[in-house]
Amino acid sequence: MINVKNHLFLTFIFFIIPYTINGDSMRKYYIFIIRTEFYKIYKNNPLVLYKTLENLYKLNLKNFGYGLSIYNQLCLTFNPEILNNYFYRKFNNYIHNKHYIRSEKTIIEIHRSCIIVLTKYNIPKIMRYLLYYNRYLFVCDFDNKDYFWLENQYDLNIH
Repeated sequence: MINVKNHLFLTFIFFIIPYTINGDSMRKYYIFIIRTEFYKIYKNNPLVLYKTLENLYKLNLKNFGYGLSIYNQLCLTFNPEILNNYFYRKFNNYIHNKHYIRSEKTIIEIHRSCIIVLTKYNIPKIMRYLLYYNRYLFVCDFDNKDYFWLENQYDLNIH
């Protein structure tokens, strides 16, 4: 396991510096597990789902309880222990819920509420592995106003 100081240095050197030097922009994706009943409602109308999640993302802290209530009705939580174990075994690079995938120059940060993916790619290949965890994953890039169902980005037979 890498210590914190070395990990932060490696992250900065191998991930952040190349993008600032080359001028490439990075994408910041938020991935949510949508409850099955809401998946059926929003599968063909993802804009409404995106706007709801965007409003939660921008919500004032005074309304935190209200936002949490809506989130709990709409989304399921991730199990960070399972996902951290999986990514650690697959890529052998982990520090406190963060994984740096050097081959894709991608950082994955796992939280109970969502997964945050920081990458230079429009759709990094690493996100495909998340479909084995749950197929009702909705991806939002709030900065670029982009959103999509993750299952629509890959040709996989996952049941």
